[in-house]
Amino acid sequence: MVDLINYLSNKKIIIVCGHFGAGKTNISVNLSVKLKEQTGFVYTLVDLDIVNPYFRSADNIKDLREHGIDYIIPEFANTNVDIPAIPAAIYSIFTNDRRAIIDVGGDERGAVALGMFAEKIKAENNDYEMIYVVNKYRRIISDVGPAVNLAGFIEKNSKLKITSLINNSNIGNLTTEKEILDSVIYAQNAANLLNVYFLGTSSMINVDFSVEKEYNIFKIDNYTKKLF
Repeated sequence: MVDLINYLSNKKIIIVCGHFGAGKTNISVNLSVKLKEQTGFVYTLVDLDIVNPYFRSADNIKDLREHGIDYIIPEFANTNVDIPAIPAAIYSIFTNDRRAIIDVGGDERGAVALGMFAEKIKAENNDYEMIYVVNKYRRIISDVGPAVNLAGFIEKNSKLKITSLINNSNIGNLTTEKEILDSVIYAQNAANLLNVYFLGTSSMINVDFSVEKEYNIFKIDNYTKKLF
C-alpha cells in the first residue's frame, strides 16, 4: 500500500492532469491541504487550467486561504472576462525554496500550456511527479483504451512523462462503495498499460477499514461540492 502523502512529499513539483471531469481540481486541492497538514510542506497551488472556466482551482480560493495555502491563478479568474492567460507569477515556482502543485487543463490547450514550462520542470533533476487522474464514469474514458490514448496525447503535447495514476472514479453524490470498488481493476489496468505507479483510489465517502486497506483507498474531501 502506498503512503501517498509521504511519497509525494519527496517531490518538489506535482502535476495533476487528466480528462475533463476526471476530478483533477478536487485532487489538486486535497493534495495541497493534506501535504501541509501531514508534512508541514506548503505547496503553491498553480491553476494552469486556462481552458475551462467552470471547473478550476481558482474557484477554491476561500478553502485555500482557510488552510494557509498559497496559490497562483489565471489573471482573469473569477471575473466576467474569459480570456485564457497564464500568470507571470508561475515562474516563481522554479526558485529553489518553492514547491508547487500544478492543476492542468484537460484538452490540447491545457497540455500545450504545461509544455511551455517542460524544460524548467525537467531541470528540477526529475524531482517532479506527473499524476494522471482517471474516472471510469466519464463517458469518453470509460474504457481503458481511450484513457491510455488520452494519456499519450497529454504526454506528447506537454513534453513530459506521466509517472503515476490516481483512480478518482465517482458519480458525485450518488457514489457508493460499489462504484468505487468496481473501478479499481479499470484503473490498475490503465496504470499497467502506461507502465506507471498506481497511487491508489480516492473516495469522498467512508468505506469499511478493511476494504480501504485491501484496495488502497484514501479519503478526500469534496471541495468542488457546489458543482454536483
